[in-house]
Amino acid sequence: MTDALEGVRPGVGALLRDLDRAPPAELVETCAAWLQQWLSAPGCVLLLADYSEVSLEPVPAGDTAYTTEVQDMLTSPAGRAYREQRRVHHQLGEPDPVQVVYLPVSIRAERLGVLTVTLPGRGLDGDTAAVLDDVAQVLGYVLTGARRYTDRFEMLRRRRALGLAAEIQWELLPSLAYELPGFSIAGALEPAYDIGGDSFDYAVSAHRLTVSITDGVGRGVRAALLASLTCTAMRNARRSHAGIAEQAHAANQHLAEQFPGPSFVTGLLLELDIDTGAGTILNAGHPPPFVLRDGAVTELAIPPNLPLGLFPTTTYTPHPLQLRPGDRVLLITDGITEAHPIGGPSFGDPRLTDILTTHPHLPPAEFVRHLTRAVVDFRDGELTDDATAVCLDWRPRTSPGHHTQHSTDLRPPPSAPALRRPKSTNS
Repeated sequence: MTDALEGVRPGVGALLRDLDRAPPAELVETCAAWLQQWLSAPGCVLLLADYSEVSLEPVPAGDTAYTTEVQDMLTSPAGRAYREQRRVHHQLGEPDPVQVVYLPVSIRAERLGVLTVTLPGRGLDGDTAAVLDDVAQVLGYVLTGARRYTDRFEMLRRRRALGLAAEIQWELLPSLAYELPGFSIAGALEPAYDIGGDSFDYAVSAHRLTVSITDGVGRGVRAALLASLTCTAMRNARRSHAGIAEQAHAANQHLAEQFPGPSFVTGLLLELDIDTGAGTILNAGHPPPFVLRDGAVTELAIPPNLPLGLFPTTTYTPHPLQLRPGDRVLLITDGITEAHPIGGPSFGDPRLTDILTTHPHLPPAEFVRHLTRAVVDFRDGELTDDATAVCLDWRPRTSPGHHTQHSTDLRPPPSAPALRRPKSTNS
Protein backbone atom coordinates (compact mmCIF):
# COMPACT_ATOMS: atom_id res chain seq x y z
CA MET A 1 0.00 0.00 0.00
CA THR A 2 1.35 3.43 -0.91
CA ASP A 3 2.28 6.04 1.71
CA ALA A 4 -0.68 8.17 0.70
CA LEU A 5 -3.06 5.28 1.39
CA GLU A 6 -1.40 4.07 4.58
CA GLY A 7 -4.11 3.71 7.20
CA VAL A 8 -7.01 4.01 4.75
CA ARG A 9 -8.43 0.61 5.67
CA PRO A 10 -9.00 1.69 9.30
CA GLY A 11 -10.41 4.92 7.84
CA VAL A 12 -13.21 2.93 6.20
CA GLY A 13 -14.50 2.21 9.69
CA ALA A 14 -14.58 5.96 10.31
CA LEU A 15 -16.53 6.36 7.06
CA LEU A 16 -19.10 3.84 8.31
CA ARG A 17 -19.52 5.79 11.55
CA ASP A 18 -19.87 9.08 9.65
CA LEU A 19 -22.45 7.58 7.29
CA ASP A 20 -24.38 6.13 10.22
CA ARG A 21 -24.61 9.55 11.85
CA ALA A 22 -25.39 11.48 8.65
CA PRO A 23 -28.96 12.38 7.65
CA PRO A 24 -30.15 10.44 4.58
CA ALA A 25 -29.89 13.58 2.43
CA GLU A 26 -26.15 13.77 3.19
CA LEU A 27 -25.00 10.18 2.66
CA VAL A 28 -23.47 10.91 -0.74
CA GLU A 29 -21.86 14.14 0.49
CA THR A 30 -20.39 12.29 3.47
CA CYS A 31 -18.96 9.65 1.17
CA ALA A 32 -17.64 12.32 -1.20
CA ALA A 33 -15.90 14.16 1.64
CA TRP A 34 -14.17 10.95 2.77
CA LEU A 35 -13.02 10.17 -0.77
CA GLN A 36 -11.72 13.73 -1.17
CA GLN A 37 -9.76 13.45 2.09
CA TRP A 38 -8.17 10.07 1.40
CA LEU A 39 -8.01 9.80 -2.39
CA SER A 40 -8.22 13.44 -3.54
CA ALA A 41 -11.35 12.48 -5.48
CA PRO A 42 -13.08 15.60 -6.81
CA GLY A 43 -16.53 14.01 -6.72
CA CYS A 44 -18.76 10.97 -6.60
CA VAL A 45 -22.29 10.10 -7.68
CA LEU A 46 -24.58 7.39 -6.30
CA LEU A 47 -26.84 5.79 -8.90
CA LEU A 48 -29.75 3.61 -7.74
CA ALA A 49 -31.40 0.94 -9.90
CA ASP A 50 -35.01 1.71 -10.66
CA TYR A 51 -37.66 -0.89 -9.85
CA SER A 52 -37.60 -2.40 -13.35
CA GLU A 53 -33.79 -2.37 -13.54
CA VAL A 54 -34.01 -0.37 -16.75
CA SER A 55 -32.09 2.69 -15.58
CA LEU A 56 -29.77 3.96 -12.85
CA GLU A 57 -31.18 7.04 -11.12
CA PRO A 58 -28.82 9.66 -9.60
CA VAL A 59 -29.15 10.58 -5.92
CA PRO A 60 -29.03 14.36 -5.37
CA ALA A 61 -26.53 15.41 -2.69
CA GLY A 62 -27.72 18.79 -1.45
CA ASP A 63 -27.26 22.24 -2.94
CA THR A 64 -23.73 21.50 -4.14
CA ALA A 65 -24.61 18.14 -5.64
CA TYR A 66 -22.14 16.53 -8.00
CA THR A 67 -24.83 15.20 -10.32
CA THR A 68 -25.04 13.15 -13.47
CA GLU A 69 -27.72 12.16 -15.93
CA VAL A 70 -29.88 9.06 -15.63
CA GLN A 71 -27.82 6.11 -16.88
CA ASP A 72 -29.20 3.43 -19.19
CA MET A 73 -28.81 -0.10 -17.83
CA LEU A 74 -27.72 -1.60 -21.16
CA THR A 75 -25.61 1.07 -22.85
CA SER A 76 -23.76 2.96 -20.11
CA PRO A 77 -20.52 2.05 -18.28
CA ALA A 78 -22.47 2.33 -15.02
CA GLY A 79 -25.02 -0.16 -16.34
CA ARG A 80 -22.22 -2.52 -17.28
CA ALA A 81 -20.78 -2.34 -13.76
CA TYR A 82 -24.25 -3.10 -12.38
CA ARG A 83 -25.06 -5.98 -14.72
CA GLU A 84 -21.65 -7.66 -14.50
CA GLN A 85 -21.11 -6.78 -10.83
CA ARG A 86 -17.53 -5.70 -11.32
CA ARG A 87 -15.52 -2.51 -11.24
CA VAL A 88 -15.43 -0.61 -14.54
CA HIS A 89 -13.16 2.38 -15.17
CA HIS A 90 -11.88 4.50 -18.00
CA GLN A 91 -9.72 7.56 -18.52
CA LEU A 92 -11.00 10.99 -19.56
CA GLY A 93 -9.35 14.28 -20.43
CA GLU A 94 -6.03 15.53 -21.70
CA PRO A 95 -3.59 16.97 -20.71
CA ASP A 96 -4.93 16.56 -17.14
CA PRO A 97 -6.46 13.09 -17.20
CA VAL A 98 -8.94 11.75 -14.66
CA GLN A 99 -10.16 8.24 -14.00
CA VAL A 100 -13.91 7.62 -13.78
CA VAL A 101 -14.56 4.48 -11.74
CA TYR A 102 -17.92 2.69 -11.59
CA LEU A 103 -18.35 0.47 -8.54
CA PRO A 104 -21.29 -1.91 -7.99
CA VAL A 105 -23.08 -1.23 -4.71
CA SER A 106 -24.47 -4.55 -3.49
CA ILE A 107 -25.22 -6.60 -0.40
CA ARG A 108 -24.15 -10.17 -1.04
CA ALA A 109 -25.93 -10.78 -4.36
CA GLU A 110 -28.62 -8.09 -4.03
CA ARG A 111 -27.79 -5.25 -6.40
CA LEU A 112 -28.64 -1.74 -5.24
CA GLY A 113 -26.86 0.54 -7.68
CA VAL A 114 -23.49 1.97 -8.71
CA LEU A 115 -21.10 4.44 -7.08
CA THR A 116 -19.32 6.61 -9.66
CA VAL A 117 -16.04 8.11 -8.41
CA THR A 118 -13.79 10.53 -10.27
CA LEU A 119 -10.05 10.30 -9.48
CA PRO A 120 -7.14 12.44 -10.69
CA GLY A 121 -4.31 10.93 -12.73
CA ARG A 122 -3.71 8.00 -14.98
CA GLY A 123 -4.43 4.36 -14.22
CA LEU A 124 -5.96 2.76 -11.16
CA ASP A 125 -3.54 1.01 -8.81
CA GLY A 126 -4.50 -2.03 -6.80
CA ASP A 127 -4.44 -0.29 -3.41
CA THR A 128 -6.81 2.44 -4.54
CA ALA A 129 -9.10 -0.09 -6.22
CA ALA A 130 -9.29 -2.14 -3.01
CA VAL A 131 -10.20 0.95 -0.98
CA LEU A 132 -12.91 1.92 -3.47
CA ASP A 133 -14.37 -1.59 -3.27
CA ASP A 134 -14.50 -1.24 0.52
CA VAL A 135 -16.25 2.13 0.26
CA ALA A 136 -18.89 0.75 -2.12
CA GLN A 137 -19.57 -2.18 0.19
CA VAL A 138 -19.87 0.06 3.26
CA LEU A 139 -22.26 2.30 1.36
CA GLY A 140 -24.37 -0.72 0.42
CA TYR A 141 -24.86 -1.72 4.03
CA VAL A 142 -25.72 1.84 5.06
CA LEU A 143 -28.29 2.15 2.26
CA THR A 144 -29.90 -1.14 3.25
CA GLY A 145 -30.23 0.06 6.82
CA ALA A 146 -31.52 3.46 5.72
CA ARG A 147 -34.50 1.83 3.99
CA ARG A 148 -35.94 1.10 7.43
CA TYR A 149 -36.25 4.73 8.48
CA THR A 150 -36.51 6.86 5.34
CA ASP A 151 -38.45 6.82 2.07
CA ARG A 152 -35.83 8.93 0.33
CA PHE A 153 -34.08 6.21 -1.63
CA GLU A 154 -37.22 4.28 -2.50
CA MET A 155 -38.72 7.49 -3.92
CA LEU A 156 -35.61 8.23 -5.99
CA ARG A 157 -35.72 4.74 -7.55
CA ARG A 158 -39.17 5.37 -9.06
CA ARG A 159 -39.25 6.47 -12.66
CA ARG A 160 -43.01 6.83 -12.27
CA ALA A 161 -45.68 6.40 -9.61
CA LEU A 162 -45.99 2.98 -8.02
CA GLY A 163 -49.50 1.51 -7.91
CA LEU A 164 -50.98 0.67 -4.50
CA ALA A 165 -51.00 -3.07 -5.28
CA ALA A 166 -47.34 -2.87 -6.28
CA GLU A 167 -46.53 -0.95 -3.08
CA ILE A 168 -48.06 -3.79 -1.05
CA GLN A 169 -46.12 -6.40 -3.01
CA TRP A 170 -42.73 -4.69 -2.87
CA GLU A 171 -43.02 -4.30 0.92
CA LEU A 172 -43.75 -8.01 1.13
CA LEU A 173 -40.68 -9.23 -0.78
CA PRO A 174 -37.44 -10.47 0.75
CA SER A 175 -34.07 -9.25 -0.55
CA LEU A 176 -34.21 -9.74 -4.29
CA ALA A 177 -31.03 -11.84 -4.30
CA TYR A 178 -28.87 -13.77 -1.86
CA GLU A 179 -25.75 -15.87 -2.18
CA LEU A 180 -23.72 -18.28 -0.08
CA PRO A 181 -20.94 -20.68 -1.12
CA GLY A 182 -23.50 -23.47 -1.57
CA PHE A 183 -26.19 -21.69 -3.58
CA SER A 184 -27.37 -18.46 -5.16
CA ILE A 185 -30.98 -17.28 -5.49
CA ALA A 186 -32.70 -14.25 -7.03
CA GLY A 187 -36.17 -13.15 -8.07
CA ALA A 188 -37.72 -10.49 -10.32
CA LEU A 189 -41.24 -9.21 -10.94
CA GLU A 190 -42.79 -7.35 -13.87
CA PRO A 191 -44.54 -5.05 -14.44
CA ALA A 192 -42.60 -3.64 -11.49
CA TYR A 193 -44.75 -0.53 -11.10
CA ASP A 194 -48.12 -2.29 -11.37
CA ILE A 195 -47.69 -5.75 -9.81
CA GLY A 196 -50.88 -7.41 -8.62
CA GLY A 197 -50.97 -10.92 -7.21
CA ASP A 198 -47.50 -12.38 -7.83
CA SER A 199 -44.97 -12.80 -5.06
CA PHE A 200 -42.05 -14.91 -3.91
CA ASP A 201 -40.27 -15.56 -0.64
CA TYR A 202 -37.30 -17.47 0.73
CA ALA A 203 -35.53 -18.06 4.03
CA VAL A 204 -32.09 -19.47 4.83
CA SER A 205 -30.96 -21.34 7.93
CA ALA A 206 -27.68 -23.11 8.69
CA HIS A 207 -28.37 -26.03 6.35
CA ARG A 208 -31.79 -25.41 4.83
CA LEU A 209 -33.33 -23.17 2.20
CA THR A 210 -37.10 -22.67 1.89
CA VAL A 211 -38.47 -21.02 -1.29
CA SER A 212 -41.98 -20.17 -2.44
CA ILE A 213 -43.56 -18.49 -5.46
CA THR A 214 -47.25 -17.61 -5.51
CA ASP A 215 -49.83 -16.09 -7.84
CA GLY A 216 -53.07 -14.63 -6.52
CA VAL A 217 -56.06 -14.74 -8.86
CA GLY A 218 -57.01 -11.46 -10.49
CA ARG A 219 -55.21 -8.14 -10.45
CA GLY A 220 -55.06 -4.99 -8.39
CA VAL A 221 -55.34 -4.51 -4.65
CA ARG A 222 -57.48 -7.59 -3.98
CA ALA A 223 -54.90 -9.84 -5.66
CA ALA A 224 -52.15 -8.10 -3.70
CA LEU A 225 -54.03 -8.71 -0.45
CA LEU A 226 -54.43 -12.39 -1.35
CA ALA A 227 -50.69 -12.61 -1.97
CA SER A 228 -49.88 -10.74 1.23
CA LEU A 229 -52.03 -13.00 3.40
CA THR A 230 -50.59 -16.11 1.72
CA CYS A 231 -46.96 -15.09 2.18
CA THR A 232 -47.46 -13.88 5.76
CA ALA A 233 -49.33 -17.04 6.78
CA MET A 234 -46.57 -19.24 5.34
CA ARG A 235 -43.87 -17.14 7.03
CA ASN A 236 -45.70 -17.38 10.33
CA ALA A 237 -45.89 -21.17 10.04
CA ARG A 238 -42.27 -21.44 8.87
CA ARG A 239 -41.05 -19.37 11.82
CA SER A 240 -42.87 -21.82 14.07
CA HIS A 241 -40.68 -24.61 12.58
CA ALA A 242 -43.40 -25.95 10.26
CA GLY A 243 -42.48 -27.78 7.04
CA ILE A 244 -43.81 -26.80 3.62
CA ALA A 245 -46.94 -28.97 3.88
CA GLU A 246 -47.89 -27.25 7.14
CA GLN A 247 -47.06 -23.86 5.61
CA ALA A 248 -49.39 -24.55 2.68
CA HIS A 249 -52.08 -25.80 5.07
CA ALA A 250 -51.86 -22.63 7.17
CA ALA A 251 -52.11 -20.37 4.10
CA ASN A 252 -55.04 -22.40 2.76
CA GLN A 253 -56.94 -22.15 6.04
CA HIS A 254 -56.48 -18.39 6.39
CA LEU A 255 -57.35 -17.70 2.77
CA ALA A 256 -60.51 -19.80 2.94
CA GLU A 257 -61.52 -17.98 6.12
CA GLN A 258 -60.74 -14.40 5.03
CA PHE A 259 -61.57 -14.67 1.31
CA PRO A 260 -64.46 -17.15 1.01
CA GLY A 261 -65.69 -17.86 -2.48
CA PRO A 262 -63.85 -18.14 -5.78
CA SER A 263 -60.63 -16.36 -4.72
CA PHE A 264 -57.52 -18.54 -4.67
CA VAL A 265 -53.73 -18.50 -4.89
CA THR A 266 -51.53 -20.93 -6.79
CA GLY A 267 -48.05 -21.67 -5.52
CA LEU A 268 -44.91 -23.78 -5.40
CA LEU A 269 -43.09 -24.44 -2.13
CA LEU A 270 -39.62 -25.94 -2.04
CA GLU A 271 -37.46 -26.98 0.91
CA LEU A 272 -33.83 -27.91 0.24
CA ASP A 273 -30.90 -29.24 2.23
CA ILE A 274 -28.18 -26.85 1.11
CA ASP A 275 -25.41 -29.41 1.69
CA THR A 276 -26.87 -32.44 -0.08
CA GLY A 277 -29.38 -31.06 -2.59
CA ALA A 278 -32.07 -33.32 -1.17
CA GLY A 279 -35.42 -31.78 -0.42
CA THR A 280 -39.15 -31.71 -0.99
CA ILE A 281 -41.39 -29.71 -3.32
CA LEU A 282 -45.12 -29.05 -3.27
CA ASN A 283 -47.40 -27.83 -6.06
CA ALA A 284 -50.62 -25.97 -5.23
CA GLY A 285 -52.08 -25.69 -8.73
CA HIS A 286 -49.06 -23.78 -10.09
CA PRO A 287 -46.99 -24.08 -13.31
CA PRO A 288 -44.15 -26.57 -12.74
CA PRO A 289 -40.55 -25.42 -12.41
CA PHE A 290 -37.84 -25.89 -15.02
CA VAL A 291 -34.43 -27.45 -14.39
CA LEU A 292 -31.30 -26.69 -16.40
CA ARG A 293 -28.97 -29.66 -15.97
CA ASP A 294 -25.87 -30.39 -18.04
CA GLY A 295 -27.03 -27.99 -20.76
CA ALA A 296 -30.51 -29.52 -21.14
CA VAL A 297 -33.80 -28.06 -19.90
CA THR A 298 -36.46 -30.27 -18.38
CA GLU A 299 -39.77 -29.61 -16.70
CA LEU A 300 -40.29 -30.99 -13.20
CA ALA A 301 -43.66 -32.72 -13.34
CA ILE A 302 -45.03 -32.39 -9.80
CA PRO A 303 -48.45 -33.94 -9.08
CA PRO A 304 -50.53 -30.83 -8.33
CA ASN A 305 -52.81 -30.25 -5.38
CA LEU A 306 -55.64 -27.72 -5.49
CA PRO A 307 -54.77 -24.02 -5.30
CA LEU A 308 -54.66 -22.41 -1.87
CA GLY A 309 -57.89 -20.96 -0.50
CA LEU A 310 -60.51 -22.98 -2.40
CA PHE A 311 -61.39 -25.60 0.23
CA PRO A 312 -60.24 -25.54 3.86
CA THR A 313 -60.03 -29.36 3.95
CA THR A 314 -57.49 -29.68 1.09
CA THR A 315 -54.44 -31.80 1.90
CA TYR A 316 -51.08 -30.68 0.50
CA THR A 317 -48.56 -33.38 -0.33
CA PRO A 318 -44.83 -32.69 -0.70
CA HIS A 319 -42.76 -34.83 -3.08
CA PRO A 320 -39.07 -35.72 -2.80
CA LEU A 321 -36.55 -33.77 -4.84
CA GLN A 322 -32.86 -34.39 -5.50
CA LEU A 323 -30.74 -31.73 -7.17
CA ARG A 324 -27.38 -32.42 -8.80
CA PRO A 325 -24.32 -30.17 -8.48
CA GLY A 326 -24.60 -27.29 -10.93
CA ASP A 327 -28.40 -27.53 -11.35
CA ARG A 328 -30.30 -24.34 -12.09
CA VAL A 329 -33.96 -24.38 -10.97
CA LEU A 330 -36.35 -21.78 -12.38
CA LEU A 331 -39.71 -21.11 -10.74
CA ILE A 332 -42.12 -18.92 -12.71
CA THR A 333 -45.68 -17.68 -12.73
CA ASP A 334 -47.87 -18.18 -15.80
CA GLY A 335 -47.34 -14.56 -16.82
CA ILE A 336 -43.93 -15.60 -18.19
CA THR A 337 -44.88 -18.31 -20.66
CA GLU A 338 -48.43 -17.08 -21.40
CA ALA A 339 -47.46 -13.49 -22.21
CA HIS A 340 -48.47 -12.73 -25.80
CA PRO A 341 -49.17 -9.75 -28.08
CA ILE A 342 -52.81 -9.24 -28.98
CA GLY A 343 -53.64 -11.92 -31.52
CA GLY A 344 -50.07 -13.24 -31.46
CA PRO A 345 -48.36 -16.36 -30.10
CA SER A 346 -47.45 -16.75 -26.43
CA PHE A 347 -43.91 -16.34 -25.15
CA GLY A 348 -44.08 -20.09 -24.54
CA ASP A 349 -41.80 -22.83 -23.28
CA PRO A 350 -39.47 -22.79 -26.32
CA ARG A 351 -38.43 -19.16 -25.79
CA LEU A 352 -37.98 -19.80 -22.08
CA THR A 353 -35.89 -22.88 -22.82
CA ASP A 354 -33.77 -20.95 -25.29
CA ILE A 355 -33.00 -18.24 -22.71
CA LEU A 356 -32.09 -20.88 -20.11
CA THR A 357 -29.71 -22.71 -22.43
CA THR A 358 -28.23 -19.57 -24.00
CA HIS A 359 -27.36 -17.84 -20.73
CA PRO A 360 -26.29 -20.58 -18.30
CA HIS A 361 -23.44 -18.51 -16.86
CA LEU A 362 -25.44 -15.40 -15.97
CA PRO A 363 -25.73 -15.24 -12.17
CA PRO A 364 -29.34 -15.62 -10.95
CA ALA A 365 -29.85 -11.89 -10.30
CA GLU A 366 -28.85 -10.96 -13.85
CA PHE A 367 -30.61 -13.98 -15.34
CA VAL A 368 -34.05 -13.10 -13.89
CA ARG A 369 -33.57 -9.47 -14.96
CA HIS A 370 -32.74 -10.62 -18.48
CA LEU A 371 -35.68 -13.06 -18.58
CA THR A 372 -38.34 -10.65 -17.33
CA ARG A 373 -37.08 -7.91 -19.66
CA ALA A 374 -37.32 -10.38 -22.55
CA VAL A 375 -40.98 -10.99 -21.64
CA VAL A 376 -41.67 -7.25 -21.39
CA ASP A 377 -39.99 -6.61 -24.75
CA PHE A 378 -41.95 -9.49 -26.30
CA ARG A 379 -45.13 -7.69 -25.24
CA ASP A 380 -43.81 -4.28 -26.40
CA GLY A 381 -43.73 -3.07 -22.82
CA GLU A 382 -47.38 -3.84 -22.02
CA LEU A 383 -48.05 -6.85 -19.79
CA THR A 384 -51.61 -7.95 -19.05
CA ASP A 385 -50.50 -10.31 -16.27
CA ASP A 386 -47.70 -10.31 -13.72
CA ALA A 387 -44.55 -12.10 -14.83
CA THR A 388 -42.40 -13.38 -11.97
CA ALA A 389 -39.31 -15.58 -11.95
CA VAL A 390 -37.13 -17.05 -9.21
CA CYS A 391 -33.80 -18.63 -10.15
CA LEU A 392 -31.88 -20.97 -7.84
CA ASP A 393 -28.38 -22.29 -8.55
CA TRP A 394 -27.12 -25.15 -6.37
CA ARG A 395 -23.33 -25.33 -6.02
CA PRO A 396 -22.65 -27.71 -3.12
CA ARG A 397 -19.77 -27.29 -0.76
CA THR A 398 -17.38 -30.22 -0.66
CA SER A 399 -15.36 -29.29 2.41
CA PRO A 400 -14.88 -31.86 5.22
CA GLY A 401 -17.99 -32.30 7.28
CA HIS A 402 -20.35 -31.60 4.37
CA HIS A 403 -21.75 -34.56 2.50
CA THR A 404 -22.66 -33.91 -1.14
CA GLN A 405 -24.30 -36.41 -3.45
CA HIS A 406 -22.62 -36.62 -6.85
CA SER A 407 -24.87 -39.15 -8.56
CA THR A 408 -24.90 -38.90 -12.33
CA ASP A 409 -28.14 -40.88 -12.63
CA LEU A 410 -30.67 -38.41 -14.07
CA ARG A 411 -33.63 -40.66 -13.25
CA PRO A 412 -35.71 -39.29 -10.37
CA PRO A 413 -35.79 -41.23 -7.09
CA PRO A 414 -38.86 -43.40 -6.43
CA SER A 415 -42.03 -41.33 -5.96
CA ALA A 416 -40.19 -38.16 -6.97
CA PRO A 417 -41.44 -35.77 -9.65
CA ALA A 418 -40.43 -36.82 -13.15
CA LEU A 419 -38.25 -34.68 -15.39
CA ARG A 420 -39.78 -34.18 -18.81
CA ARG A 421 -38.96 -32.09 -21.85
CA PRO A 422 -40.86 -28.79 -22.16
CA LYS A 423 -43.51 -28.50 -24.85
CA SER A 424 -41.96 -27.72 -28.23
CA THR A 425 -44.72 -25.46 -29.50
CA ASN A 426 -46.32 -22.30 -28.20
CA SER A 427 -49.74 -22.56 -26.67
